[in-house]
Amino acid sequence: MGKVHSRLSAGSGAATVGTVNPRQNGVRPEDLGRRVSFQYELPNGYVGEVVGNLEQWDEAAGTYLVRDRRGELVRVPERGVRFGKVVS
Repeated sequence: MGKVHSRLSAGSGAATVGTVNPRQNGVRPEDLGRRVSFQYELPNGYVGEVVGNLEQWDEAAGTYLVRDRRGELVRVPERGVRFGKVVS
């Protein structure tokens, strides 16, 4: 994914241009069994978050399956991931 440029305003009315990386996913299919955290876009436009164990990677669907603390299996579409990382 490319970088997005955005204008950030300073208090004096001056504007600076910064670089924002719109998506950062540090989770890979090889991380199966590890604890992960995702922030991802839902089809309805809302944002979902999940922290739990990465149980499966569905390559055909491009989807991570994460078991959350309630024991529910949460589907996280790779293309919707805004932020993903492996956590301790």
